[in-house]
Amino acid sequence: MRTFVSAIAVIFTLLLTAIAVPMAWTDANIVREDGFVALISPLGKDQAFQSGLAAAAVGSLESKVQLPAPVEQLGASLLKDAASSMSVWPEYPQAWNDTVRRSHQLNFAGNAASGNTSAATLVLDVAPLASLVAKRLATATGLPIEAPKSTLINIGSPAQRQQVEAVAAYAPMWWIAALGAVLLLALALLAARRRSVVVLFAGLGLAALAGLWQAGSTVLRGVGDAGLGGTTTGGVFVRELVAASADNFSGWIVDAAIAGGVLAVVGLLMLILSPKARARGRANAAGSMEG
Repeated sequence: MRTFVSAIAVIFTLLLTAIAVPMAWTDANIVREDGFVALISPLGKDQAFQSGLAAAAVGSLESKVQLPAPVEQLGASLLKDAASSMSVWPEYPQAWNDTVRRSHQLNFAGNAASGNTSAATLVLDVAPLASLVAKRLATATGLPIEAPKSTLINIGSPAQRQQVEAVAAYAPMWWIAALGAVLLLALALLAARRRSVVVLFAGLGLAALAGLWQAGSTVLRGVGDAGLGGTTTGGVFVRELVAASADNFSGWIVDAAIAGGVLAVVGLLMLILSPKARARGRANAAGSMEG
């Protein structure tokens, strides 16, 4: 009975760990704003993606600004330059981070909290980029230029938004699964007749989970390449977000694999060096000498 209880506890420990680790990563890097900004910030260096964002920002501003004839040519030249080379402006990195934060608030903090009551899909709000262009245009022309308050790019359907809201609700509860895994592992160790076997199989199971997570990460990257997103720019964003997530989670997978390997080695050493194992070894040696 003790062996059965210990085995069941180890199995459920691994199942809860399989749930807790991805949930913890999602909470830290997707649901939490600072983690999301850190994850997505490198996309600010992707020229093809940023060209699409710049074109959207410039287009939203161009359609609302009517410049007088004397400065119309100057304004058109600046807008054309912004659409092609905004990403090299010194103010651009901050504007891009503001875009990421604002978009995260729209998609995760709720529409009411972010001041937007109409968006029912996943969106990117490039208004900070449009504001950057407006400031440059105002400086160049000497005219007051008002940037649009929001410039939304669709990156997902209403159904996908509901999935994101579910993730935002449940991912922060990862600690419940983690606590359950710890308590069950403690139960397995207390109930086991040979704790070294529990440690060995817990380590092997954790290493196997790392392999499953890696396989799932590869499949998820393939889904990202399938062209999700409501627009061309939105599709690029989703694909790059999935790729960045898979790359970031791979670090957690490596840590889990190392931890599993260490536990397996410790369990094996405990098994080899246990008093019973040593006694059997001496008995076998004695039997060989008598033979």
